[in-house]
Amino acid sequence: MQNFLPKLLAACAFALVGQQAAAAPPDLDAKITVGWGQPFDTLNPATTGNRNVGPIDANIFDTLVWLTPDFKVTPDLASSWAVSPDGLIYTFKLREDVTFHDGTPFDAAAVVANVDYITNKDTQSKISLNLMGPCASAVATSKYTVQLTCTAPYAPLLAQLGEPYMAIQSPKAIREYGKDLGLHPTGTGPFSFVSYQPGQSLVLKRNEAYKWGPAATGHTGPPDIAQITFQIVSSAQARVSQFQTGQSDVMQETPGVFWNALRKMDRYTAIEVPITGMGIFAPINAGSFPTNDIAVRKAIQYAVDKAGVIQLADAGAHPVSNTPLAKGMVDYDASLENSYPYDPAKAEATLKAAGWTKPGEFWEKDGQRLTIKISAIATSAESPLMAQAIQGYLRKVGMDANVFQMATPAWLAANIKGDMSLAALQYIAVDSDALHLWFLPDQYFNWSHYTNPTLTDLILQGQKESDPAKRFAIYAKAQKILMDEAVIMPIRQNIDLIMTTRKLTGLTWSGGGFEYFGAASMSK
Repeated sequence: MQNFLPKLLAACAFALVGQQAAAAPPDLDAKITVGWGQPFDTLNPATTGNRNVGPIDANIFDTLVWLTPDFKVTPDLASSWAVSPDGLIYTFKLREDVTFHDGTPFDAAAVVANVDYITNKDTQSKISLNLMGPCASAVATSKYTVQLTCTAPYAPLLAQLGEPYMAIQSPKAIREYGKDLGLHPTGTGPFSFVSYQPGQSLVLKRNEAYKWGPAATGHTGPPDIAQITFQIVSSAQARVSQFQTGQSDVMQETPGVFWNALRKMDRYTAIEVPITGMGIFAPINAGSFPTNDIAVRKAIQYAVDKAGVIQLADAGAHPVSNTPLAKGMVDYDASLENSYPYDPAKAEATLKAAGWTKPGEFWEKDGQRLTIKISAIATSAESPLMAQAIQGYLRKVGMDANVFQMATPAWLAANIKGDMSLAALQYIAVDSDALHLWFLPDQYFNWSHYTNPTLTDLILQGQKESDPAKRFAIYAKAQKILMDEAVIMPIRQNIDLIMTTRKLTGLTWSGGGFEYFGAASMSK
């Protein structure tokens, strides 16, 4: 799952972002250009592993439910639903007026076809399959009623069905395009596919038939915008230049230094889109020397000035994160905010108390130097900067920290194998069950190489518990273990810094931070 370097908002606040007091009439012929920060691995929601594909697919496809930024589950393709008392069967009543972009009618059989496609081993689904958890069986009980059956209660399911990775694709397109499905995205969403030049641009046009959009967005009928061109501009400087010269109307992933300057200008609207989950964080490898020593892991936490890292890596444009689940998540626990304040002296004292000595520039123990390996994705603009900033703080307290810049495949392999001490990255989620992917045994993302029977039991309890208060208590305990064991170092909040022309209003996003243009307008 390539969700790497790759605020709880009121529901009323997200529907009309950038709305002016007296909005001008929309330009129904408007064609807008969006400067997009990263290329796509695929436009297929079932097989993508890329966070940046989520917002794109949110505009091409619909999901069974729509998740508001404050995680309220509301109707979308499903008009209503019910959960059996044992939590094993979810029954969805579907809309009867929906058609895919290719003319195929939407019904219960289409949902079943999508579930079968996601769960088929040949599909090699990434995010989608994980989001379904133990609820991988679907059956149509009538033309417009579908049931999902779970082998165990799975509380996160409803919210996770609202992520764009659970988008419903045309069964006809699934059959016809096979492995090339990602080049022919066919949904029921507000915009339909026109063309795609990999690594360069994606063009979408208004779905003129669109009358079934989620009511929670505050917009009815087809989009006001006639066409969207997502121009892929990986260079941050080029993306800024494109925006400032008027070649684009929207800039995604605005670099911090430009964000700080452009947000002060009246001709632009600055929008902070919160990407929820675990924020930007670093799992710390508890399975290999020297970070298999808890004293070293704790010393790392005290040694790193997170505000300083953010300043060096992105001009201080993002707030610090101090908890495993980011602010805005339902089970965020504010009591953990002060677990590891920046305190270089305490970092050194922690090492000394654990038997480390410092005969020279670096700490040693039993004849071995305290050497920290920090991995970074070489092709990312921010990842190396963040790694180098962390390196600087660790070296200040006598840790021989080194940065290894790698291509993404090598970076993945090194962290999975446990060759690295830590790596800064992001993970997107709408439910606290995200922790299971990082801290249950044998999980792909258990890059901390840490297992704890008590923690495992708590995470499994959280998956099954549907009572919000009880879930909070469970995840509070789980998060405290993670912080006490120092196997995760939260770094900063994850926010997509969006800059738009003042003429664009109504840009929204669904829970998790997936930008949605179906309710947006451009004034003339």
